Amino acid sequence: QNNSVPLDEVYNHHWLIFNSQGNRGVCGGYLSYIFGVGQECRNTPVVFPDGTGYVAKGSWPWFANIHLLRTEGLRVDTNKSQAVKECIECSYTPEKGCSPSESGMFACCGDGSYCPVDSPQQPVKNYYLTYTMEYTTDASAVKPVRLYVLDGSNCQIEYNIQADEANPYQVTEHSWTAPASGDIAFTVGHVHNSGVNISLLVNDEIKCTSVPTYGTEVGKPGNEKGYIVKFSSCNDGFSIQAGDTIGVRAVYYVGYDDPTGSGIPGGSHGGVMALFYLGAVEESLRDADGNKIEKPWELEWQPAPVVV
Repeated sequence: QNNSVPLDEVYNHHWLIFNSQGNRGVCGGYLSYIFGVGQECRNTPVVFPDGTGYVAKGSWPWFANIHLLRTEGLRVDTNKSQAVKECIECSYTPEKGCSPSESGMFACCGDGSYCPVDSPQQPVKNYYLTYTMEYTTDASAVKPVRLYVLDGSNCQIEYNIQADEANPYQVTEHSWTAPASGDIAFTVGHVHNSGVNISLLVNDEIKCTSVPTYGTEVGKPGNEKGYIVKFSSCNDGFSIQAGDTIGVRAVYYVGYDDPTGSGIPGGSHGGVMALFYLGAVEESLRDADGNKIEKPWELEWQPAPVVV
């Protein structure tokens, strides 16, 4: 019926779009996606600055990884919000076919698995992902942007954080050495519920901080109470130099009295993320000697040296 579905019915953990090129970020694998976001997608579109865009060949194959969690009719052992938390954070239950040590990981949210429900015979529903894309066939009018994904958890993709009332602001951070000089056209971060913010740093200077907006209306698509419905992004652009230290720093709240606006219980959280998505203008990329990078998809990001 073409009705928008609220996140408190179907939680959009992520949708990721890949092609045969990949983005050549630091991790590869699941993080080699070209386009992709999570629960914030309605209000956080990928916006390329004027005159730039992603240039692709018509012969490239494209494919998707879509992770949706229907949270209707969940079995409630303590309270409904706790049941939702355990479902969308991929917590271990025997029904999922994973082990307790894999709680919070994709293994506990695998294809075909389900969260504990009151009745496994709930009516089946079909859901569809719709999107809008602006494009041109005149590639000469567009400066190509090369996309990268940096993971502040050092390629764990998902990781677990433990409750800490004494020090409730938990920081996860990782850095790399920039493999090239160039112009960064836009950046935007991604964290999960109880995320406070996530920042991109160049030589310890914050260049962009993405702050989540939490929804305030129960069942309202695009403003679902207690869910992240938007991230701020940075579209002013800045330059980096080969050899610069590029860092990602994510802050989560792990106390029990969570002030973020998250609608799930505070404390420990499973399967959180610390990702930064950025676009570099291809024609600006140069190696340390000033030579143009002819194959930007082959750039290798190395961990930054640890300063003792």
